[in-house]
Amino acid sequence: MKKIVISCLLIGLQSSLFAQTALYDWLEERGLYEIDESLNDEALIYLKYHQEYDYIYEGANNDLIMYQTEHQIMKAGNDNALARTNRIYIPLRDAELVNLKARTITADGRSIIFDQAEMKEIEDEESGAGYKIFAIDGAEVGSEIEYFYTKRSDASYFGREFFQFSEPVLNASFSLTCPDNLEFDFKSYNGLSDVTFNKAEGTNKYTIVERDISPLKKEEFSAYDNSRKRLEFKLGYNQTTNRKLFRWTDATQLLYQRAFVISKDDKKLIEKLVGEVDLKKLKTEKLKISAIEDYIKTNFYLNENAAANGSDISFMIENRIGSKLGLTKLMINSIKSIGVEPQLVLTSDRNEIAFDGDFESYNYLQDYLIYLPGDQAFIAPYNPEYRYGMVPHTFTATKGLFIREELVDGLSIPHHEIQEIPALTAGENLDKMDVTVTFNSDLSSNTVHLKRSFNGYQAAFIKAVYPLIEEARKQELLKSLVKFLATDAEINTLALENSDFEYKTWDKPLVVDSEFESPSFIERAGDIILLKAGELIGPQTELYQENERKTRIQNEFNREYQRSIQITLPEGYQIENLDDLNFEEKVEENGEVIFYFKSFYTLDGNKLNIQVNEGYEEIYYPKEKFEAFRKVINAAADWNKIVLVMSKG
Repeated sequence: MKKIVISCLLIGLQSSLFAQTALYDWLEERGLYEIDESLNDEALIYLKYHQEYDYIYEGANNDLIMYQTEHQIMKAGNDNALARTNRIYIPLRDAELVNLKARTITADGRSIIFDQAEMKEIEDEESGAGYKIFAIDGAEVGSEIEYFYTKRSDASYFGREFFQFSEPVLNASFSLTCPDNLEFDFKSYNGLSDVTFNKAEGTNKYTIVERDISPLKKEEFSAYDNSRKRLEFKLGYNQTTNRKLFRWTDATQLLYQRAFVISKDDKKLIEKLVGEVDLKKLKTEKLKISAIEDYIKTNFYLNENAAANGSDISFMIENRIGSKLGLTKLMINSIKSIGVEPQLVLTSDRNEIAFDGDFESYNYLQDYLIYLPGDQAFIAPYNPEYRYGMVPHTFTATKGLFIREELVDGLSIPHHEIQEIPALTAGENLDKMDVTVTFNSDLSSNTVHLKRSFNGYQAAFIKAVYPLIEEARKQELLKSLVKFLATDAEINTLALENSDFEYKTWDKPLVVDSEFESPSFIERAGDIILLKAGELIGPQTELYQENERKTRIQNEFNREYQRSIQITLPEGYQIENLDDLNFEEKVEENGEVIFYFKSFYTLDGNKLNIQVNEGYEEIYYPKEKFEAFRKVINAAADWNKIVLVMSKG
């Protein structure tokens, strides 16, 4: 959702500029920072990290203007860190640079000032946004690199700042000043200190000062940014008008107008569009909605850089493109045209910053979903790879702002609630393999019959792209679903079942049936055959954690794996280590098994049947219990290493 800004006049700008550049400055003369000996081995240290926002009324119309300052001092302890820090990027989307200073203070205390004539300006051709780039002269390992800049722009009413990185921060600070008729709201996350408030000389000032912030490294099965110390802030109150600002009720009214309300002419256009979809023979509401969804997703395309007309109904229908908001609006009103009342949902990517319904910041309103309360199902309106009942997994297992339309005395009134967007179950993301293995006559290779079926997120992307790609690429795609077992596989047969991925059968599993030959599962040692049975479940990732776990576990999505393996043993051979196939690791919470890996076997004559099951039925898990989760993950990696020893009886 685009930020709302107040337009400003350029009258009197120059006189204001000179006044504002004096708002922030560095110490012209200073010594080197003293650091604790325990930090000597750190590759990079943030000696100072400061973010400052100054809101000021300017110009003949008293427009609210924002001056944003960033000030950093860094010490690079090796060449890699130096390469990361001596090149500075300043983003300038909808902003102008009004002040910049940069320097290097060498290890012996010499100060080398950056020559601003060396600065370059670059424009991103795709987004149209510009940024400044410069390299700091004289920087070397052990020196301190310091810079600050101030940008001027129209006021932004919502902000987010991070104060924790993969390197230690010795001194972190934040400052926001504004006219005293305005009040900002703040929320600190992940242990960041709360803001301190002071009022002086017609301004409100909010500050944070924090020392010695420990580094946070990226960890597997984790949402890194969502785990860092950060501050969210927003303009919350205008004393002049005695009004609270930017609440969920305000967002609801605004979004309702943008997504639900259309003109009579637009209604006619949508009715004509829906008339192009053959709904007469479809008996259920789900099938009708699925048909409309399929028609829009196969005939309209997302253009995120579309201008304001990207959400105009007539423009979209004529040009078959639309913005995120536009395609959401088109989908909602198309569904409404058949008598169904959908709800609009706004949320954010939990892998980045999870939606927080308790802090009313529009920064959380990043992506659109549609909710169908009758079936308790969701639609991702501009993601063609996801269909009725499935949305991007990063928008699930989190909350969202649900907006519904109600008729009150003949008037349409929007209402909102903060509700959970549930994740799909493990069974809805099932990867199932049926593997049959035989030996060739000289016992040097195997013939493997693999039937693999999967649904949910495992199949969504393939179903979306498969009909659109040329035949050669289709075959390469199918081969990749087989060769993950053996890269040297010589494929004899390969077929995709149910290749007509239409909306009526979208829920059916994607099934690949193949037969191939490979020598990679066998090693010989005289009369002994070593069979790499573990590799018949495919490659597995081992989860390591050298240091203490810092973040909670976060799975991408719930998922389940079922592998049924039948091996026909060569005549006269027996297996010496069958019990290695029995394996179990599990995690229980409140009497329910939420993570598990289990394998077992039966032997019937020369037929060895192995069942390997693995499942993850919970998105989040506490960091304190990480080791139990890791054991389940690593159980598959351990099983993958099993080698069966076969000898003549």
